[in-house]
Amino acid sequence: MNMQIIELKKAVDYMNIVKFGAYISRLRKERDMPQSKLADTLNVTRQAVSKWERGEGFPDISILCSIAETFGVTVDTLLNAGEASNNEAAILSSVTQNQEIAKEVFEDKNVIQDILNIAPYLKVSTLSAIAEQLAKQNINIGKIIELAEFMNDESIVKLFQNSSLDRLDDKLLERLIPFLDSDSIYSVLDKIMKGQNSVKLIKVMGPYIDCSLIETAVIQGVINLKEVY
Repeated sequence: MNMQIIELKKAVDYMNIVKFGAYISRLRKERDMPQSKLADTLNVTRQAVSKWERGEGFPDISILCSIAETFGVTVDTLLNAGEASNNEAAILSSVTQNQEIAKEVFEDKNVIQDILNIAPYLKVSTLSAIAEQLAKQNINIGKIIELAEFMNDESIVKLFQNSSLDRLDDKLLERLIPFLDSDSIYSVLDKIMKGQNSVKLIKVMGPYIDCSLIETAVIQGVINLKEVY
């Protein structure tokens, strides 16, 4: 299994479990299957099935595939309670079934927000794979900061290096810089030296760079400290 739910009860944040439960109930009744039979098939208690159908609980992610197979539907259809698929369900479905996420998902303009919605429930390794695809999209620098809470440093650096830095300001950099490697930090400094980024960023970068470089830039007139402070 390539997915981990941190807190299953938080699933309500990205999925309507009442609607999901009603869908499970409908599928079961269409097959004239008692709750006890479904419970036996899934190796759970009848009480567990009853709670799902009442919207009082959500099945462990590890048996979603079994539920889908039992009713002859796809996992993403199951997650969407029979409605049309969306990015969240498509990602969760692919991860649950250990499949590569479709490229079309990452072409959707809303995919970043969808990923943020389900990020707390995904493994870091899964998010690293997602970062590989997101890096190709040249995403907004602000979104990287939102994802930083869930991704490892390597993934954050990859996204940063493939993002547009023209919107980078001191507040954004202050939040992001602890996750960056030296190459990424010095790439920002290089843009400052070339006049492509605000010199105000240097105030944030101070503890992370060689101060002698700044002193040299000041002496050469490349940087005006009055603009920094």
